[in-house]
Amino acid sequence: MIDSMINYFTKIPYLMRHAYHRQKSQWIWLVAPFIVSLIALFITMLIFKMNGTEEIKQAQGYFKLTAGTSFFYIWIAIYRSYKTFKSEYFTGKLFNLNPIVQNMVIAIVMCLTMLISLICIIIATPVNIESSIYSTLFFGIMSMLFVVVVSTLLGLCSILSQKVDIIYYVISCIMFFIVPILFIPNSNTTLLSHVLMLNPLYYLIEGFAQSVVLGVLSLNNIPYHLYYLLFLALLCVWIYALYRIVAHKKYVYTIASRNVKGKSNHSAQDENTTKEN
Repeated sequence: MIDSMINYFTKIPYLMRHAYHRQKSQWIWLVAPFIVSLIALFITMLIFKMNGTEEIKQAQGYFKLTAGTSFFYIWIAIYRSYKTFKSEYFTGKLFNLNPIVQNMVIAIVMCLTMLISLICIIIATPVNIESSIYSTLFFGIMSMLFVVVVSTLLGLCSILSQKVDIIYYVISCIMFFIVPILFIPNSNTTLLSHVLMLNPLYYLIEGFAQSVVLGVLSLNNIPYHLYYLLFLALLCVWIYALYRIVAHKKYVYTIASRNVKGKSNHSAQDENTTKEN
C-alpha cells in the first residue's frame, strides 16, 4: 500500500505532462461548448432587448440558459472522461499508474470553463436579479466531484460491457427532460420536485440555475447537500467493487490467453517432432 502511494506521487509530474498533452490534442471539446454558451447568451440578451421583456421573464430565461449550459458542460465532461478512462486503464496498468488522474484533470478544466461561462451569464443578468458567484463556485466544486466519480464508474463499466455508450445516451436524454431546463417546478409541484430532487444531477443543475438567478438561496437546503455527498459515497463503494471485478476478469483473461498460447506451442512442437520422425 505504502509502495503504491509512493509510486503514485513520484509519477505525478509525468501524469500532469501526459494529461496536458492529451488536453491539448482535444482542445475542440473545450472550446466548442464555451463558444456555443457565449452565442446562446448573446442571442438570449438580443431577444430580451428587442422584445423589451420584463425582468421576471428574463429571470426565467436566464434560469433555463444557466441550467442548459451547466447540463451540457457536465455531459461533455463525463463523456470525455469515461472514454479516456477506458484507454488509459490498460496503458496505465503497464506503468502502475492510476487512470483516474485523467478524469480529475478533465473535470477541473471543464468545470473551470463552465464557471467562466456562468460568470458571463451573471454579468449579463439584470441588476434586480441577486446572483451569487460564491454559490456558483460551490456547485462548481460539487460538479467536479460528480464528474470524476460518475466517469470513473462508467469507465469501469465500459471495460466490462460494450453497451455503455448506448446506455449513456439514453439516460442523458431522459435526464435532459427531468432536470429543470425545459420544466421549472413551482409551488404547485412540490411533491414532484422532491421526487426529482432524488436525482443528483437535478441537484447540480438546479443549484447552478438558482445561484445565477436567486443567489445564496441555493445553499440553504443543508439536508440535500448531505444526501448528495452520501450518494457520491455510495458510487465510490461501487467503484471499489468494480475495480476488483475488472482486475479479476483481466487476470482470468490473461491466464486463459497463456493457456491457449501454451497449448498452441505444444501443438507446434508435437507437429515438428512428428515430422522429424
